[in-house]
Amino acid sequence: MKRAITIAAVVMATISITACGSGGKESVNAPGDGTGEVTKLTYACPGKSARYNFVNEEGELDGYEIAIMKEVDQRLSDVTIDLIYTGEFSALFPGLESGQYDIIGGGISWKQERADSYLYSEVPYFHSPTVLGVRQEEDNIKTIEDLAGKNIAHIAGTAQAMWLEAYNEEHPDQKINIDYVDASSIEIMNMVATGRYDACIHAAADFAIAKQELGVDLKLLDIENADEIQKPDSFYLYAKDNTELQKKIDAVLKEIRDDGTMSQLCEKYFGMDLVPEH
Repeated sequence: MKRAITIAAVVMATISITACGSGGKESVNAPGDGTGEVTKLTYACPGKSARYNFVNEEGELDGYEIAIMKEVDQRLSDVTIDLIYTGEFSALFPGLESGQYDIIGGGISWKQERADSYLYSEVPYFHSPTVLGVRQEEDNIKTIEDLAGKNIAHIAGTAQAMWLEAYNEEHPDQKINIDYVDASSIEIMNMVATGRYDACIHAAADFAIAKQELGVDLKLLDIENADEIQKPDSFYLYAKDNTELQKKIDAVLKEIRDDGTMSQLCEKYFGMDLVPEH
C-alpha cells in the first residue's frame, strides 16, 4: 500500500495529501523492473482549470484529471506519482521534453505537431467539442470569419491558440486580434461576458462550467470543421520514446474506464458522463 501522493508547485511550496494505506515508497527504478521496489513518477498539469485540475480550498490539487491519476497510483503497487502544478499550460511541454515530468495532462487534445514530438496515451478520458462563444446580444458574429479585426483572449500553447495563429497566417487580411492572458478558460469567458473581449473559443464543457460557477451565459455557436481546431477528446502525454511507461499507465487507464470508475469520477466533477465511447 502507498503512503502518500505528493503535490508540488514548480517554484512554489511543496504540499502533500495523504492516501489510504500505510508503509512507504522511496526507491526509484524503471517501470516494471521486477525488483519489487517502487518507481517514482511525476505528473504535471497547469493547476488552473476548474473541474479538470485546480488547487482547492485546502491547498490540494483536485479535479477530474487529478482523481484519475490518484486512481492510477492506487492501482499500481510498484509506482508512486508526484503531482505537480506548473501554473502555465505552456510550461508542461518543455518539462516533458527535459525529463522533469513523466506524464502531463490538462485537457490536451490530439494534434499532429504534438504527436510528432510526444507520445499520446491511447486511452482518451474526456470528450467535448470546440465551440465559439459570444455575448447573447451579439448578432454580428456567427462564424470564425466574422472574428476578423475582433479581439479575443487565449491561453498560449493551447490547441485553440495554435489554430488561431495558423488562421492568421493563412488570412493576413482578416486577422483576429489575439491577446494571450494568464487566466483560466472560465475567467476568459467572463471577460467576454463583461465586454473586455468579443468572443472566445473553448470546449463546450468549459462553457457549462462557467455558467455553473460564474453565472456566465454566453451564446454558443457551432464551428465548421471544429475538429481541425482540436479533436474533441483529451489525452495524457508521455515522452516520445517512453513507450514502456505509456503501456503501463494506459493499461490501468483502460481498467479504470472499462470498470466504470472513470465515468463515476467524471460525473462527480462535471455532473455528466463525458468519457469517450470505446
